Amino acid sequence: MNLEGKVVLVSGATGGMGEEIVKELVNKNCKLALFARRENKLKELKDSLETEKSPIIYKKCDVQHKDHIREAIQLTVETYGKIDLAILTAGVLIPNPIQTFDSSIIKKSMDINFMGIVYFLEQLLPVMKKQGGGTITAVSTLPDKRGVPGWGAYGASKAAISWLMESLRAEGKQRYNIDFITVKPGSVETPMIEEFHRPGSATAQQAAVAIIRGIERNKKIIQFPLSQVLLIRIRDLLPPFAYDLIPVEEAKGPGYPSVEEEKQ
Repeated sequence: MNLEGKVVLVSGATGGMGEEIVKELVNKNCKLALFARRENKLKELKDSLETEKSPIIYKKCDVQHKDHIREAIQLTVETYGKIDLAILTAGVLIPNPIQTFDSSIIKKSMDINFMGIVYFLEQLLPVMKKQGGGTITAVSTLPDKRGVPGWGAYGASKAAISWLMESLRAEGKQRYNIDFITVKPGSVETPMIEEFHRPGSATAQQAAVAIIRGIERNKKIIQFPLSQVLLIRIRDLLPPFAYDLIPVEEAKGPGYPSVEEEKQ
């Protein structure tokens, strides 16, 4: 895909990885529509990055609200007439320890990470069907096949994205010429994980470059960094009894909050 002149929608545009993706797209001379919860940060991006060849529109958008997403799509189409590419990055990372198992954490994770994607798909598909094609890119996670202690809410919400995108990919392409690309990052150094550092993490800028390069090459699945890809895939091959022998605290990773047992 040649991105020059393409109309690109980015959700989660003010996050660490989302912001770096925006910068890469400006360098590609794309027409941008940026959406996130922090309107002041969106304005800063427009003021600092917009060029004659890369115009930028923006609007506050909380992906938990369908009406926000509907308005985001309407604004983009009314301004540019089409949407060639959507890159959906908005998400949250919330620990959910077994000691204080809380359904509200899982609901919030699913509402933002998964349903936010679903709401965008619901609005994007009619637009792309009508225009005869397009590309939808959604951010999942690298460990999307096996549960990780302490991170069930995040993992479940992201694994759901992987399943949904794969279920749509072949039919979307064959029926409507719509490409579905799943991004599966390992650890990326963003504000979202600053308390949970992982060795071998990619920088947000490295992640953005990998994502844009993968889109340009029309890859179906984009995953990185390589060291973590290899480690996760080896772990995926372990039988359940061996996987369960991995020390829980090691699996949770550094920075996981210390939690006291909930009193009955």
